[in-house]
Amino acid sequence: MIKPSPWMDRLAFLFSVIVIGAAATWIIQNGLFSPALSQSDNWAWYVIRASGLTAYILLTVSILWGMALSSKIFKNWSPGPLSMVLHSGLSWIALAFAALHALLLIVDKYVPYQLSEILIPFIGPYRPLAVGLGTIAFWVVLVVTLSFSLKKRIGHRVWKWIHFTSYLAFVMVTVHGLTAGTDASRLGVRLMLVAAVALVSAFVFVRVARRDQKGAHSTRAEA
Repeated sequence: MIKPSPWMDRLAFLFSVIVIGAAATWIIQNGLFSPALSQSDNWAWYVIRASGLTAYILLTVSILWGMALSSKIFKNWSPGPLSMVLHSGLSWIALAFAALHALLLIVDKYVPYQLSEILIPFIGPYRPLAVGLGTIAFWVVLVVTLSFSLKKRIGHRVWKWIHFTSYLAFVMVTVHGLTAGTDASRLGVRLMLVAAVALVSAFVFVRVARRDQKGAHSTRAEA
């Protein structure tokens, strides 16, 4: 049996720091904390857009990380407690940015929302279907993230099925970004969405292929 590689957990920690640092740098470089923005009447709208994109990036990284940990792509990688903590940590940070993205709609002057319209999908004043998909995706990701600490109580099978819903949340939030976001027309944002979908799809394809291959080997062994 191959022993776990401690340096992989260190690499995972370093990777998470880089991702979070890159997200923070992107926010600062876009002037979200500049005095000019704080004096602008549209400051909430800028922060809403930036926090939504940041949440999407972090959610994508968390999903990719989770698939890498649960797959056999890295044969010598034993994830360890630290890697799982970092995986759940990314999900919580993504949820925090998503919550900021949603709650600031209350103070936005362009299309003001009520709290109930943020918490309940499909009843808001602005593109209710597109925004509602984002609302559902938030609640799904919240349940998935909470399940990290409940794994022993609910059992591995239930925990695994709950985690499968994160793929559905990823699809919904991607559609939300394409149809509700005002930045969806920007080439950079479209390229980011395409890259995220391509990476997640590639990991799913690899997992399914490896599972089929494993099933074929088991069938031959029993024959």
